[in-house]
Amino acid sequence: MKRILLTFDVEEFDLPREFNQNISEEEMYEISKNGLFAVINLLDKHSIKATFFTTSNFAKKYPKIIKDLSKQGHEIACHGYSHSDDYLNSLSNIKIAKQEIEKIIKSKINGFRAPRFKIKNILGLSEFGFIYDSSLHPTWIPGRYMNLFKKRKIHKIEDITEIPLSTLPILRLPIFWLAFKNFGLNYAKLFTKINFLFSDYTMLFFHPWEFENLENFRIPELIKGKSGIRLINLLKNYILFCKKNNYSFDTISNYFQKSLR
Repeated sequence: MKRILLTFDVEEFDLPREFNQNISEEEMYEISKNGLFAVINLLDKHSIKATFFTTSNFAKKYPKIIKDLSKQGHEIACHGYSHSDDYLNSLSNIKIAKQEIEKIIKSKINGFRAPRFKIKNILGLSEFGFIYDSSLHPTWIPGRYMNLFKKRKIHKIEDITEIPLSTLPILRLPIFWLAFKNFGLNYAKLFTKINFLFSDYTMLFFHPWEFENLENFRIPELIKGKSGIRLINLLKNYILFCKKNNYSFDTISNYFQKSLR
């Protein structure tokens, strides 16, 4: 069975600050919340369950939203305490974040994804009760990370299972949010078909704030160009393509458990 793993990094919209644009704390949360509602509406229409990596800060700001997502069968995973956290040197806030989110959803969290994929001591996650990590994007993103020679496939790092985002072999072409919106639907379709020749899962990731209109922010066009309703429609058409090809949608934890059978 070929499975599509839709994942969303639910976080404060702090991106404008990277480009020296002021944005209030309230607006950072409001943008992400509105985009998240658009995502939830789309997934509900197509009966799709997804994995939501949320920061503890966002979960505490909107506990009912996160709790409802969990009740509806979506997977809630941890995206750290705050999106501004850097876990290259210390994992201290992750334990607290996990506990706070679990208290909200009244359920155990299995997975972790570091903000901006910045994490060094993957092994330390097992001490907090995590089963898997999904902080590895085995490609090259200029100015962010160079992971061209990292493993593409699921692998164990002692007690932690690393589940990388999908990239194609050899050239390591990605299908993450920037590629999805800028390379277009035909690229996403072709990527998915090729990827399924080498893997039984295709994992994509987005941010809820992308699904809100970002035209008024002074951020690069490749980030805000296809935001809001344009991105909703693009993802909708991708979902229809996947269903037409009998690809099933699943959460990371469900996929992982099924793959062990």
